[in-house]
Amino acid sequence: MSSTPAAGELKPVILRSWPKIVLMLPTMFMAIACGIVMSIYGLPASDVGFSSIHLINLVFLLVLAINLMLLLYDLSLRGFLIVALSIIALVLGLFLINQSRPGVFEAIGGALSVRVAANSAFYFLFAVVLLVNLIIAWIITRFHYWVVEHNEIIIHKGFMHEQERHPTSTARFTLEIDDVVEYALFGSGKLVFTFSDEKRSRELTTVLRIRSKAHQLDLLLGRMAVTRE
Repeated sequence: MSSTPAAGELKPVILRSWPKIVLMLPTMFMAIACGIVMSIYGLPASDVGFSSIHLINLVFLLVLAINLMLLLYDLSLRGFLIVALSIIALVLGLFLINQSRPGVFEAIGGALSVRVAANSAFYFLFAVVLLVNLIIAWIITRFHYWVVEHNEIIIHKGFMHEQERHPTSTARFTLEIDDVVEYALFGSGKLVFTFSDEKRSRELTTVLRIRSKAHQLDLLLGRMAVTRE
């Protein structure tokens, strides 16, 4: 029969608020994949019509556009369902129109058949730019982070190792998942801490593995988090 470990046996919980650039990982991986494909097949001839190479480049642009939307907007569960249902309704509507007037999908395909292509150097350089920014983000999180111990919360901030301390007895935290797509991709969310000795709340955004972190906090602090999705 397992028992809950005592607070003294639990390790401190380290919380890091990542910059939003971490959400660009899918674009970086897509850029690497496109760079490999373009290095193998090369740019298509100018007199060639719409080909699979053009399709790959369009898919990259689609991934980039979706990634940029993730940076700009927080898509709640309600918003995600509205978007998903709207897309399904649009596809079904086009299908019904195609039944009465054949050729709708062919016309849409022709309109979207834009011949756009970039060489492998572009994609690899694009991936390197994102990688450099991700490394910078990783370095920043080594200096800006929270350490939650059983008796106190230590806030590390700045490259000069400034510290701020609060007793855990005055702390309460709330787990919030504002963007379901971000949570689905990275398991990330937001932690909001309030301290009785302060009038304002503190937010840690884009905390990776948010559920695991909240569970560790529950065990360490001996209280349950309030969850908002």
